[in-house]
Amino acid sequence: MLDDASKLEQNQPNPFHQETVINYYLAEQANQATIFIYDMNGKQIESFNLQDKGNQSLTIQKNKLQAGMYYYSLIVNGKEIATKKMILTQ
Repeated sequence: MLDDASKLEQNQPNPFHQETVINYYLAEQANQATIFIYDMNGKQIESFNLQDKGNQSLTIQKNKLQAGMYYYSLIVNGKEIATKKMILTQ
């Protein structure tokens, strides 16, 4: 059976200090895909529009974030695929 569903993986490393990498997979049917980063209050901090299908990665630099805990979500074709937590240390 071919599993062609989009996937979101845990960022590595986590916690991170300078940068972290979020690996994800976008299925061929993914017309519109975005990774959103939210603070713990649910406020959107960043968004990254994703174009390329298949196994991909997104590198997050600490320069746009303050130390703390964040959520990140993969939204594909208007549906939440997954939400995970990441921690930025000082």
